[in-house]
Amino acid sequence: MAGVYKIGVVSKKVGLSPGTLRLWEDQFGLLTPDRSRGGTRLYSDADVERARYVRRLLRGRGYTLEAIARILEEARHASPPTLDRETIENIYLREATNRAFIEEGRRMVMVQATLRNLNRAESAHEAATTLVAGVKALTGAYSASLGLYRRESNTMVFLASASGDTIAARPRPPLQISRFPRRWQEAIDAREPFADPDLLGVNLPIEVSSRATQDRARSFHAEPLAIADEMVGVLIVASPRPRGIGSEAQRVCERLAVAAGPAIHYFASRL
Repeated sequence: MAGVYKIGVVSKKVGLSPGTLRLWEDQFGLLTPDRSRGGTRLYSDADVERARYVRRLLRGRGYTLEAIARILEEARHASPPTLDRETIENIYLREATNRAFIEEGRRMVMVQATLRNLNRAESAHEAATTLVAGVKALTGAYSASLGLYRRESNTMVFLASASGDTIAARPRPPLQISRFPRRWQEAIDAREPFADPDLLGVNLPIEVSSRATQDRARSFHAEPLAIADEMVGVLIVASPRPRGIGSEAQRVCERLAVAAGPAIHYFASRL
């Protein structure tokens, strides 16, 4: 019968496996083919076009199946029914905005929990591990570390680090800031963030290069810890990939660093 197709034919027409078509129907309600008396799925031309449309949204536009299901459901109830690009974009933007607010709320709860635990710490080492574990979890970075600034020797002593499932709370040999790249030094002097998207393109002294290799740091972002005009240290997140630290991770570091500076200063003064 013209305009009525079994699932095998539709699979070839739209370039999707029969299993995918059944998944879209059973779990997401994206397709609603008729059934024969024997239970065989029978797809109309409209069903075929709908499958092609969902495929374009999924692969060409990057929508999730859940978002597409909501778009099609809202479009079905629209008056008059419409499925133009503007409608789709508006629905998806609203969904994305809602998810962004939820994610931001979740992130702020975790930030506050990290800061509470930091202020409850009973030692410098406990404070340091709380901070690096919190920033690593919040940013999703491969590693995080805390460096304390020693003005008298102009060095950075890294007190704690978190990498993979390991959290280390032991000081590492100090790094001489005068050996850092000039723009890193200038940022530290100005108590400003500094970063590099790809350390392979930076001329680093051997002691800094060796440390980056040990930490698998290909890219990083460093946020200053300060109290008033006094530099306390830096909070660093790093990735083994070039440009691996995104803007959201940088904002999380900034939020934590602003509040963590006084606490870290308090504990560092007692080391």
